[in-house]
Amino acid sequence: MNITTDVQTTEETKEKRYKTLFGSALGYAAEGLDMLLLSFVLVYILKEFHLSPVEGGNLTLATTIGMLIGSYLFGFIADLFGRIRTMAFTILLFSLATALIYFATDYWQLLILRFLVGMGVGGEFGIGMAIVTETWSKEMRAKATSVVALGWQFGVLVASLLPAFIVPHFGWRAVFLFGLIPALLAVYVRKSLSEPKIWEQKQRYKKELLQKEADGILTTTEAEHLKQIKKFPLKKLFANKKVTITTIGLIIMSFIQNFGYYGIFTWMPTILANKYNYTLAKASGWMFISTIGMLIGIATFGILADKIGLRKTFAIYYIGGTIYCLIYFFLFTDSTLLLWGSALLGFFANGMMGGFGAILAENYPAEARSTAENFIFGTGRGLAGFGPVIIGLLATGGNLLGALSLIFIIYPIGLITMLLCVPETKGKVLD
Repeated sequence: MNITTDVQTTEETKEKRYKTLFGSALGYAAEGLDMLLLSFVLVYILKEFHLSPVEGGNLTLATTIGMLIGSYLFGFIADLFGRIRTMAFTILLFSLATALIYFATDYWQLLILRFLVGMGVGGEFGIGMAIVTETWSKEMRAKATSVVALGWQFGVLVASLLPAFIVPHFGWRAVFLFGLIPALLAVYVRKSLSEPKIWEQKQRYKKELLQKEADGILTTTEAEHLKQIKKFPLKKLFANKKVTITTIGLIIMSFIQNFGYYGIFTWMPTILANKYNYTLAKASGWMFISTIGMLIGIATFGILADKIGLRKTFAIYYIGGTIYCLIYFFLFTDSTLLLWGSALLGFFANGMMGGFGAILAENYPAEARSTAENFIFGTGRGLAGFGPVIIGLLATGGNLLGALSLIFIIYPIGLITMLLCVPETKGKVLD
């Protein structure tokens, strides 16, 4: 039995493809909602708990440390024991933790709850992406992962609108109760979705080989297959020099993506409120406009990547992001320009999210795919959690906008890393 060939010929039904896409996109939307609620009420939390900018940044850092741990733990679990049950649990975890923030009475409770939110969010991302990439064809893979990434932005849109309606009437705490809604999604995921055939077939083959090994009838070729399959998933990410270089390159790219995103969108609402006297409604409007830009950027990325390849599309976005950050942070000083110009900022700062699910999936096998998605992106995202803290430290003198302007430096680093370390995988059939 040829493990690669047999798995490659496995196809999913149209109904299953769309169910997994719907469930994964909703899961990512729930992440966006629960994660970004903090940004829109951070100014109120800083005041009520008498926190410094660095302490405010630490709330995001606690979340990203939780995301790092959750991405590792749940990525391994999903590869070893199944994607669907693990995904449902992660959604339930970050939903409940978000709702409990309503009852927080001190800074440490906030830190712990945001850590738990991070664990759930970190675990869900890679599992949902693995499910989608394993059920959609190579011709539509980047578009499919872009749709999942769009889910996050719809969650952010809801998060940007809720505070303006809820805070004036019920206070900032009530906003977090809406984070409980995604718990219903966990029930849908558990009851309506099933494991991808690629993963199931790998598991069946592993059991067959283990039985043959126990019976003493394992061939030399099968023994080598079993040796590879039995490896802990993380080892597959560092299987040889070439794969290790790719893994390191993808971690750097993930770090840059998240450093820019969290750095900008954690602090910009606070900057707009403090420096440009934005009301809560106008700050929410800034986020709404920038999120529309992200939606367009992510959708465009998926279409381009399936047509011209992932590497070329990433290159376009890295170059565009560098140029536009220079323009936005150094030339735009009028509050109106900052408001409407945020659309293109969102396009480049988060448009690349449309490609990470596909590029990570295409470089690793099914038995390590959730691990790859979560470990690589989670490591980059975890390290990038220091971004808001670093920006907070640089802004100790009060110049938050000046600190944010340094973000333009990171995109050329991402471009060079990709060109040197990450191969083109356009048209690759997953194994």
